[in-house]
Amino acid sequence: MFQVRNYVSELSYEFIRSTYNFLSNVDSGHATESFTDFVVGHGELWSAQMLAAVVRKNGIDCKWMDTREVLIVNPTSSNQVDPDFSESEKRLEKWFSQSPSNTIIATGFIASTPDNIPTTLKRDGSDFSAAIMGALLRAHQVTIWTDVDGVYSADPRKVSEAVILRTLSYQEAWEMSYFGANVLHPRTIIPVMRYDIPIVIRNIFNLSVPGIMICRPPVDENEDEQIIDSPVKGFATIDNLALVNVEGTGMAGVPGTANAIFGAVKDVGANVIMISQ
Repeated sequence: MFQVRNYVSELSYEFIRSTYNFLSNVDSGHATESFTDFVVGHGELWSAQMLAAVVRKNGIDCKWMDTREVLIVNPTSSNQVDPDFSESEKRLEKWFSQSPSNTIIATGFIASTPDNIPTTLKRDGSDFSAAIMGALLRAHQVTIWTDVDGVYSADPRKVSEAVILRTLSYQEAWEMSYFGANVLHPRTIIPVMRYDIPIVIRNIFNLSVPGIMICRPPVDENEDEQIIDSPVKGFATIDNLALVNVEGTGMAGVPGTANAIFGAVKDVGANVIMISQ
């Protein structure tokens, strides 16, 4: 217990010191948002360091990684971030050259901008960071631990006959996520799909369940086509949708009508999932 308390005290001191250094160097133009991301990220920093300490105490060579030193992202206009894989790969190679180890405990959810300003990966950032790191490391597999047994063919609260799926293709998982299924955030799938890295989703509280694997479908060598085991994998629904109908003879041939409509939608932070005209 004394060792744990002592380690927590060291982390608290480090937080105060790093906060002081950050405030001393931050520009007033981005102080508010950057400082929020900086503070929020310390939960990940502390968790990674304490877990690494426990692993080392059990005799396993282990180092912890502050992914803000490695993962570089560019903020976008839609309150999201895009990973800079080229720069991140360079920094990852440098990090490993300075901290070689067989076991790495890396922080999730946090990263840095090209100007080395702390930031986060926004919504579902922990899963997103796991996929990004898996892609950077060219991992054989990325496993995401959750509190559910897997992905259902439909919402079991609405469809009593729903079953747990065992496999999904990248495209199927992306589409089901986009249209409301509780699989993964669509952005999480993109990094691993680039390198054909499977994602396995498992329940950390029920290890007897194998979970679901998201991967590229197998290919029939004779037919040179992807094998489809079922034409329909599942159904997804989106709640709280609004249908907006804009019509009128006064809009015909008037420039800027579409821009005004979608500008209003953007201003209220709404997402358009389908357009018909």
